[in-house]
Amino acid sequence: MTKHLADHRNPPNLLRRKYFWALERTANETAPHPVIKTLSKRAQPRTDASRMQHFLRIERGEMA
Repeated sequence: MTKHLADHRNPPNLLRRKYFWALERTANETAPHPVIKTLSKRAQPRTDASRMQHFLRIERGEMA
């Protein structure tokens, strides 16, 4: 008689998972995730003149 499926201690693809996790760790160490790159980009600073135009537009009550 063979063992029941629940009685098997190690799944047959455990080595594949360990290899995959090792690759994920090395990939994460070498290059950041694309989301991290996107979030770390800063917005371009506006000039004082363009900021003043926006403040005046809001003061006049104009909405975009």
